[in-house]
Amino acid sequence: MTETTKQKSTIDPSRDTVGQIYVDAQTNRAPVVVGDVANELTKSLVDDLNETLQSDPYDGKPFYVTIYEKKDLQMKSAIIRRLYTTKYRPYPEDDTVVFKTNPANGETRFCWCLPHWSEMDNILMNSDQYDKQFVIDIKNWKAHKLEQFGFFQTEDNNWAADPTWKDHIVD
Repeated sequence: MTETTKQKSTIDPSRDTVGQIYVDAQTNRAPVVVGDVANELTKSLVDDLNETLQSDPYDGKPFYVTIYEKKDLQMKSAIIRRLYTTKYRPYPEDDTVVFKTNPANGETRFCWCLPHWSEMDNILMNSDQYDKQFVIDIKNWKAHKLEQFGFFQTEDNNWAADPTWKDHIVD
């Protein structure tokens, strides 16, 4: 593929799109040395999370970071990671990891980590192989017990964030 026909990023025109980089990598038949993929994914997650926590998108006000990772359906050997920030407590969804941070005092708290719904039953059947709190969170999520995720049920049976809820502090 020539340089002129390659797809360029609209965000950063100095680089190709992720799809173009993926296609180029798939057509390159040079041997690839695969190291500790889990360690590399963890390191890059920590880097991405730290960068997002330090970004202060709400001018010093506390905010939440939701991490969502998945395999891409079109790029079979690619993993997509998205980090979203919100002012308000996100609804607990499967396949998310959520943190809350307060830029004013530098405090970061862990809210929850929920696997994809299709993995939950297998985790519950092998619960002795997983962290106890992780298993409890899955059971509560499946039972729709959102109180365990910092929510309460209003008089009109809607769920709202509990302003007194304290998540787990991250050292």
